[in-house]
Amino acid sequence: IEQDSVRMRPRMYFVARLVGAIGLAFAALFLSGLIFSFILFTIHQSGQQLLLGFGLRGIQTFFALFPWLPLALDVLILVALEWLLQGFKFGYRISLLNVFLGVFCTSALLAALITLTPLHGALLDRADRGELPVMGDVYEHVRDSHQDQGVFRGTVVSMQGMQITIAHDDQDRDADDGTRIVSVPPERMSSIHVGDRVYVFGSSTARTVEAYGIEQLSPEQ
Repeated sequence: IEQDSVRMRPRMYFVARLVGAIGLAFAALFLSGLIFSFILFTIHQSGQQLLLGFGLRGIQTFFALFPWLPLALDVLILVALEWLLQGFKFGYRISLLNVFLGVFCTSALLAALITLTPLHGALLDRADRGELPVMGDVYEHVRDSHQDQGVFRGTVVSMQGMQITIAHDDQDRDADDGTRIVSVPPERMSSIHVGDRVYVFGSSTARTVEAYGIEQLSPEQ
């Protein structure tokens, strides 16, 4: 003060700064919840959670296909939000771990609420029709088969013995479109019918897919 290096600022400056920080905090929290809900939507819509019931190989494939990039982005947003909240007076009275846990739980609750809405489903439908700019490609790949990981999706079009023929066409003319013959474990054959949409996990040979596991997909998947 004696060296005249402290500048006077009007009260409005601090009010505007506080309002701006609160606005950024809410925006970051909403974005985090949106990304978190997209991760949950992706896992459910793709059927990847079914891999957890296919033994150790299925669990390994589940983690290989997990959307790690959106999760990393979400964590970065939560860390930035935690740093922002530490700038508030109450932030100095709470440990960093507790602030992060509070932010994470709030984001998870918000994500759960978003998943109850038709938001992501509506965006996926728009992407399928080619009407979603910017994020269209992200949503279009939600229902992709992952043949390199032994994952196949399709509709049962015929059955013969212990084999079924599945067809998949998501209108993008890529490598996972077409028909495939799947050898089904005997204990699962009785629960499969023509017209069922199925999620197959197995190894692909030149002629058939030897299924380790097979499950029916829900209509929205």
